[in-house]
Amino acid sequence: MAERAEPAPWERPPPGRSTRAFRAFTGLVFLCALVLAVTTWVTLSRPFDPGQKAALTVRLDPAAARTAAALPRYPGSVLVLTYHGVSDTDHAGSTLSRRMFGEHMAALAAAGYRTVRLRDVEDLIAHRPVRLPPRAMLITFDDGQLTDWTTADPVLKAHGFTAAGFLTTGKIVQPGTPSYYLSTRQVRGLAATGRWEFGSHSDGLHDLTRIPGDVAAPMANRVLVGGRTETIGHWRTRVRADLARSQRFFAKTLGRKATAFSYPFGESGGSGNDPRIAAELPTLIRHAGFSEAFTGENVPTDHVDALTADAPRWALGRIGVRATTSVSDLLEMVRGAVPTPLPHALAELPWTGDLAACRRDGSDLRVTSDVYGSCLLTGVNTSQWTDYRVTASISGIDPRTSAVIAVRDGAGAGHRGRAEVVIGAASVLVRQQIGDADPVVLGRRPITARAGARAVRIEVRGARLTVAVGGGAPLHAAIDPRLNEGGLTFEIAARDQRTLIFRRPALDPLRAR
Repeated sequence: MAERAEPAPWERPPPGRSTRAFRAFTGLVFLCALVLAVTTWVTLSRPFDPGQKAALTVRLDPAAARTAAALPRYPGSVLVLTYHGVSDTDHAGSTLSRRMFGEHMAALAAAGYRTVRLRDVEDLIAHRPVRLPPRAMLITFDDGQLTDWTTADPVLKAHGFTAAGFLTTGKIVQPGTPSYYLSTRQVRGLAATGRWEFGSHSDGLHDLTRIPGDVAAPMANRVLVGGRTETIGHWRTRVRADLARSQRFFAKTLGRKATAFSYPFGESGGSGNDPRIAAELPTLIRHAGFSEAFTGENVPTDHVDALTADAPRWALGRIGVRATTSVSDLLEMVRGAVPTPLPHALAELPWTGDLAACRRDGSDLRVTSDVYGSCLLTGVNTSQWTDYRVTASISGIDPRTSAVIAVRDGAGAGHRGRAEVVIGAASVLVRQQIGDADPVVLGRRPITARAGARAVRIEVRGARLTVAVGGGAPLHAAIDPRLNEGGLTFEIAARDQRTLIFRRPALDPLRAR
């Protein structure tokens, strides 16, 4: 049979309605895909260059405003704060929300704080003439996160504040590169505003690394290399090379080397795995061209003092701010950074009982407990309480009840330790405790057992402590030089419910000999 010929195109019937609809749908899908592809290509090929976010309008709580306005002045000092990120989407423990950061800055402005520059700190600790505002503050940002540019800078501008950014220079990227960190263009842009200056946070030592038996900060520790602990010489070479790379970054990016350094993780070597590190780090940092170094990234356990001319050049303290730091927390830490002047009438200070009832009774202090209880100072910065005399008349001492007066207590001075004078019915002893170590008895002397009040006089001057009870022969003791500052606690050691009365406790300064 002959094959059936295909009809000519003009002989074919027109397509049906369903066919035309399918073709139209297919064309639409193709067009949408093309538009999406072009849009995606344009988006991905466009350089990453986020702009700045406008500062939020915040209204400071009236109570916080009153607290801020009442903060004490500390002329001749600089308060230093440490921030990291400012973001509503990054939930890291060191990142503040935009609103919280705005409230922090508003509270500091309401307190009358004005920002100073790194050069002002350098002049202060070098004992060079420097003009500081009555409430001077240095705001620092560690790491060099992108939010320094996008979020923090507009808030600083709104309050007329300046800042110092400590850059982990090895993480700073080239312009247009998507990153959690700043680009070189943004670093230059921040510097050009006049609000920002920059220091080093190392080049590549801000990631925890393996050390024997743990992970830790690589600058403050000898690390594992090929499964073996590096030598101190290798550590020295590694740190020196890192500091040099960081300084090359500043010379290339900003045209000059940095003068300030902040330790990665706030670790200056004291808690590292080789005691030589803490001694050598300042030398390496100085040889790299830096003039000072800052510690402190996290919230302090007690307080951090505002910097004075006597602050340690290679361990300058900063108040670390975290995501959970409320405005009231911040103001409390700021207040605690101001040393409390040496008082005379001790009963008037804010005492808090710990396992004891602690009550002021006129010019006296009453301490009641059935175990070992204390009257502790709260919210008092005792970092400038050095050489002083404590006097009191104590009632209630008997064979079952002893009185304890601790001097150079570090709870309000930033160290862990104290010297204790224990007055019992028949003896007086002096002991000291450093950190978590057990107390060490430094001396003991018998006293005459008698009823009634006992007059006590304690003097601490340098590393010498002298105590006299009831006019008896004095007991002398040499205390650890690390106990060079700090306040007092009044305590009771009892086997039943007892009350001690510290009558007219007083504190007076001693002149250094």
